[in-house]
This record gives sequence, structure tokens and C-alpha cells, in this order.
Amino acid sequence: MKMKIVVLSALLVCACTPVKTDLEKYALNCKAREVSLVSDTLELPYTVYFNSLGQADSVITYNFDGSFRYKESYTYNKRHQLLEINGVNAENENEARYEYDYSGRFISECRLYGMNNQEMSRWVHTNDGRHIVRTEYYNEGMLSFVTSKKYDGMTYVEESCTGDGELMGKVDVTFLTDDKFTRIKGDDIDVEIEYNDKALPVKCRGTFVNTRGELMWSSELDFHPECYYSYDYDERGNWIARYERYHPDSTATLVIRRTVKYQK
Repeated sequence: MKMKIVVLSALLVCACTPVKTDLEKYALNCKAREVSLVSDTLELPYTVYFNSLGQADSVITYNFDGSFRYKESYTYNKRHQLLEINGVNAENENEARYEYDYSGRFISECRLYGMNNQEMSRWVHTNDGRHIVRTEYYNEGMLSFVTSKKYDGMTYVEESCTGDGELMGKVDVTFLTDDKFTRIKGDDIDVEIEYNDKALPVKCRGTFVNTRGELMWSSELDFHPECYYSYDYDERGNWIARYERYHPDSTATLVIRRTVKYQK
């Protein structure tokens, strides 16, 4: 099994742009009732249940042997903005809870609470009406780092500094949409992703991409820096099988399948 590290997850989970449905996250071109993923590597199997608007209502994650692992439940306000995510583990313990505040269409603050209901992390965002341009990240109440973005069309430069203002790093980012990157380049990272006409990744260099669009790292990248994806689709044009290859014409090294059940 690939050991995964989701890059920028601390920011990407909360630094989204205006509120939208989860259809794009799960690569759906129409509303669905549920999506179930079958996998024995790369990422754990899961089933996501949607509400009538196409937003995730709950997500259940399973171990590779099919046993229950984790459940996330989602709560929305009257404007259909995400207010809270509650996570319960196999011992029926409240393991994690996210709370969200908004400034217009944008998330202005996200807070993560642990089992003892104490704040573990907090993200405070500033937007310019089009994008989130600054994020302050607090760990257990202490400012840990600050990121700032300067946009120029479909690119931006992002700088990260410590809480004391010391520069930690800088990356140049090119994007297809606000949460689909085509190039991330910095001192310690150089990633490229190509997409097909359905906005699904078909080639990656320097990273893997899981089925929710999250970037993942593994020691395998040292030996196979490029990865190619191809898909089978159902009658509505949503993917139901994804094949991973190290070369465009080689045998698939990994196949992930999913079932889509649609709303009536």
C-alpha cells in the first residue's frame, strides 16, 4: 500500500473559494444519491451520501477488510453553507469536529476540535472578493504560520512565513480551477498535472492524485515520477473505474472502482 501524505491539506480543507456543491470534488457531472469506492490500496474505501442539492451529507470510511473505520456527518446553514463536520471513530468516539464561519461567500474561519472538545487548529482567511489571499494558521492557539497569495489570471505566487514573519518558502502555482492545480513549483516541490475534458487527472508528475482530487506523495515517486490515469464511464458519463499506469501503454498497476447511485 502506498504511504500517503496529502499536500497542503491543512490549507486546502478550509481555504476553499465560494461555497459550491461536492459534485466537482467527487467528479460527478450530475446529482447522485451515493457513491461507493472499492479500493485495496492508495486510499481507503468509502461511501459518500448526498443531499438533494448535491452536497455531502455523510461520508463513511472503511478499512480494507470492509470493517467500519470512521464517519463524518455534515451540517449546513439556511444558505447551504457548510457549518460543521463531525467525525466519529469505530469506538463511537467524537474524534474530530470542524466548525466554519463565513464572510459572504467565503470561509473566514475554520476551527478543528479534538476528542476533549479543545481547539487544536484554527485557520483564519482574508479574501479579496474573488479569492482567499491570506491565511493565518494557529496550532493550539499559537500562530504557527501565515500564507499570502498574489494572483495574476490563472496563476498565483504563494509565500509562507512563520508567526514571527520569517520566510519559510514560496511556490508558483498554475491552476485549472481554484482547487485543481496544473503546476506547483518551488524550492522543494515541482508538480505537474494534466486533465481530460471531464477535468479528471490523466497524467501526474511528482505526485499522485486520489479520487477526491487530493495530492499524495509516496516513496514510489523516486522510482516512478510519472503516473497515468484512464477511466471507464457509466451511461451518464461518470467514471466507475480508474486505471493507474507508470507508462501510457503499460499494464495497469492499480484499478479503483466505484458505484454511483443516482437521485430519482
